[in-house]
Amino acid sequence: MTIVWHIGLASKLGYNRWFGSIRGSLSVTIRRFTSSLIVLCVALAVFYLLHWYFGATVGRLSIEGKFPPGAVLQVQVKNAFGGMRTETIALGDQAINVKKRVGTTRMNAPAASLALVFSLPKGVTLPNPQRVVNIYNVQIEQPFAGLTVVSKRTLPKFFASQQFFGKNDDFISLKGEMGSAILVSQTELPSASIAWAIWPAVFICLLFALVVRNHRLRDLPAFKDLLLGPKISSRTEFDAVNGLRGLAALLVLFSHAAPGFEAVNMGIALLFVISGFLLSKPFVLDSQRIFRWDTIERYLVKRIKRILPMYYTFIFITYGLAYEFDTVVRNVLFIEASGHLWPMTQIFTFYMCLPLVLLVTSWLWRQHRWLPVIVLSVLAVIWHQLFSDWKPYYNGRFFKEFYLYAFVFGVAGAYLHYGLLRRPKPAWVGAFGPWLLIALTFMSIAWSAPVQPPVWAHVLIKPFFAKCVVSLAMIVLCLQFADTWIKYLLANPVFRSVGVIGFSFYLLHGIGIDMAYALQTQILGLSGASERSWMTTALAFATTYLMAVLTYSYIERPFFGYRERQSNVGKA
Repeated sequence: MTIVWHIGLASKLGYNRWFGSIRGSLSVTIRRFTSSLIVLCVALAVFYLLHWYFGATVGRLSIEGKFPPGAVLQVQVKNAFGGMRTETIALGDQAINVKKRVGTTRMNAPAASLALVFSLPKGVTLPNPQRVVNIYNVQIEQPFAGLTVVSKRTLPKFFASQQFFGKNDDFISLKGEMGSAILVSQTELPSASIAWAIWPAVFICLLFALVVRNHRLRDLPAFKDLLLGPKISSRTEFDAVNGLRGLAALLVLFSHAAPGFEAVNMGIALLFVISGFLLSKPFVLDSQRIFRWDTIERYLVKRIKRILPMYYTFIFITYGLAYEFDTVVRNVLFIEASGHLWPMTQIFTFYMCLPLVLLVTSWLWRQHRWLPVIVLSVLAVIWHQLFSDWKPYYNGRFFKEFYLYAFVFGVAGAYLHYGLLRRPKPAWVGAFGPWLLIALTFMSIAWSAPVQPPVWAHVLIKPFFAKCVVSLAMIVLCLQFADTWIKYLLANPVFRSVGVIGFSFYLLHGIGIDMAYALQTQILGLSGASERSWMTTALAFATTYLMAVLTYSYIERPFFGYRERQSNVGKA
């Protein structure tokens, strides 16, 4: 009876509710313990890295002495991982008896060892009496440990070399055919106080803990926008377009970092065609809206808000901070698009031209539904034939033609997909179409990159015009069969996540490659590191992706918004 009474009482008091609250409390406790453990690991890692960086660091190095005419000094700073920072200084053409002071720029390099390499350039010959370096002092500025001065008397104790000579070993002879001498530090540089590492580590970990406890990764716009499909079109269509956009961005990255991979034109062609396709989509779905000025005005404002904040930020960081103000002005005004930014002038020009194109195609659409596709295709061919030699865009090194036909193909694709191919497809088309898309994708990528295509295929894939035609076919086929197994290949999570942040990813991929190469050479000291290697590609992808997630979430996304379903004007 007592047991039955207790069971009944427990049920009356809400045993399930009590058990659920216990389970919820346990879940919260585990989550907090996990986040605290992560913060602790981050704290230890940050402390170690800061202690390493704030330890023995070489800021600037200067040398006062008398040097052989034409001699060169190379300063080598090697860190604990084996990475090396070097700087070469020309010691001038003054006579051997002229005393002077030379120095490096600010290096700020963690130093496990320091080497000074004196040498004579190839072809410079001097008699033995002039092959002498007479150093009076070496001054090493350390950002967190003050100034270290190596005098003439302490020079042989601080540096080790077989080429010291003289009564007190205070002269250095340049021996051998190349006339060189190497001085390697044998005394450790003073280290900074541990406080330089503790307080920044505490500050960084406090910020990290606040973010971990109060912010979830899935709340970042870069991740949250992966689920926007049902709000602006459909899940499958949104994922398919982002997958293709991500593929295009990755082709550009691989072409600049991976060995033997040259598919950059394929990636650019795909990006151009996707831009024309997405921007014209809402006007194809509603052919009347292009005739309203308020719609055109909203379209132009949204285009400006979509690209200018991130583009101008990148220009300021890349060129403004380097004091290249003339380059900043030319890029800001779209007179020039330096380096890999060359597509920006083309994209912005197309933004301005698209309303005029759509005014004509919308009128043609009301006459006959096939007319826009036919006229746009003919316009693309004519433009390619007549204006391929017209190169109005300058990227700082050479002029580029205006690839209007690439964007026009995208507009034609929108009319084709949304206006003409919405009917049910025969069974054989549904079975054959995905395989055709896969064949086109792999053929175009392989023949654009490491695999040399057959001679008969050169005309089909090598020209940029042909790549645009293939890109159009890929987009239409991918959307037509977005509900099939094809989504697991071209709309996979990696492609889609890159596609959402594609604009930032494209702008920042050059910085990512430079950072990946510097990490291998200057930090890790990997032998045989190359700017074009699979290691560089992997590191560049990770670095670029992290930077693009942040810039998309906090620079791009606050300036533009999506509208529900068909009222949006596309995201390109």
